[in-house]
Amino acid sequence: MANWFTNLFRFGSTESRSAYTTSTDPFAPLYEQLGLDGITANVSARTAMGISTFFGCVRLISNLTASTPYAVYKELEGGGSKRAKTHPLDYLLTVRSNDQMAPIIAMRTMVLNCIVHGFSIARIDKNGRNQPVSYFPYPSQNVGILEDPKSGRVFFQVVDNGDLKYFAEDEVIYLKDLSFNGIKGGSVIKWQDATVKLDLLTGSFVQRYYEKGTFIGGFLETPIPANDAESAKITKERVVESLEGSKNGGFGFAVLGPGIKWHPVSRTPVESELIKIFDKSDRDIAKVFGVPLSLIGDTEKTTSWGTGVEQMFIGLTRSVIIPIATQIEQEINYKCFRRDELQAGFYTKFNFRALLRGDSKAYGEFVARMIQIGVYSPDEVRALDEMSPIPGGWGAKHYMQGAMVPMDKLGEFHINKKPDNDTGETISASDDGGSSSDH
Repeated sequence: MANWFTNLFRFGSTESRSAYTTSTDPFAPLYEQLGLDGITANVSARTAMGISTFFGCVRLISNLTASTPYAVYKELEGGGSKRAKTHPLDYLLTVRSNDQMAPIIAMRTMVLNCIVHGFSIARIDKNGRNQPVSYFPYPSQNVGILEDPKSGRVFFQVVDNGDLKYFAEDEVIYLKDLSFNGIKGGSVIKWQDATVKLDLLTGSFVQRYYEKGTFIGGFLETPIPANDAESAKITKERVVESLEGSKNGGFGFAVLGPGIKWHPVSRTPVESELIKIFDKSDRDIAKVFGVPLSLIGDTEKTTSWGTGVEQMFIGLTRSVIIPIATQIEQEINYKCFRRDELQAGFYTKFNFRALLRGDSKAYGEFVARMIQIGVYSPDEVRALDEMSPIPGGWGAKHYMQGAMVPMDKLGEFHINKKPDNDTGETISASDDGGSSSDH
């Protein structure tokens, strides 16, 4: 059995390759012009995560998705739905996913592996009633995808604590990133190999550039003869010592002798080009993930989504987080509910209300309007912010402004208040034959 699975093994999941700048590399002329020739970089998931922008995007997306409320609901016969807290799956999504992981950790692990490696799986453990009692995500680098060429069925080969295990597709939660065949998602590192590679090569060049002392902060102009190397050396040492700080007797400034001038050197052309390369690399990586740079710490960058943090999070949620969450919902609904439970109306759902509701002013105007037209009751609005119902029960009622009546009832419900009506009694138009002038 194991040999059969091994023979079916089509490809592994470890994205690792060496980025050598050889003559066959189409980018070799560019690397040579930038001084990157002869430098190597190993492009892998681990090295890509060493790029600050790459790491920041992955962390933001995985944390936002995993921290969004996610629970089990059941459709009601009269419409709407309610939380199904008694279902075993709800416990896994809100309290504990397995003995070792809280729900946010398990979900974040799945999402992180998916967006870095292109796919992720989590083993589903079920009870005798075919209901889930835990789910456990695996690192994607320990997972191989196996496909039966005859049936097209997909299996997974997993290295778990040194043991080799095999799972059918219906035994795991299986998330996939972009792909052409829909069977295995492609790694963003593979899709964007050139972008990641250039960033890694540039980082290696910068390290070598400064380690070799190529950086020049400035130079001293002195009347000392050019052939008097010893005097020049002494002058340099005195300046360096005076700039080393108070710990070694200096105070951060130098006292220069007669005729000696210090000329600072501005940014060199090489350093200027490096800054441009890193800046472009940051933008390219952020575009790959669809994340505004301002949300991962680069406050100098702007975005077309708006300048406020709320608008940026709304844009990120709609374009990046919701597609990931939708796949999770569909996969878990299909794999973790029995057919009779699905027919009974059970489903899971992320609650993105907090991320999508905008700024506090706009949100306040929205809920006020919803209460005024009877869509929400006051208690329903309070529940959205984890507040208790209003005492007395009147907060559970739905209210509507008095002026809003059906158009065919306008004559019947037309209200005319007399200014001299001290009792506040309201008189409808039908009471006086349609005229209010006799009252």
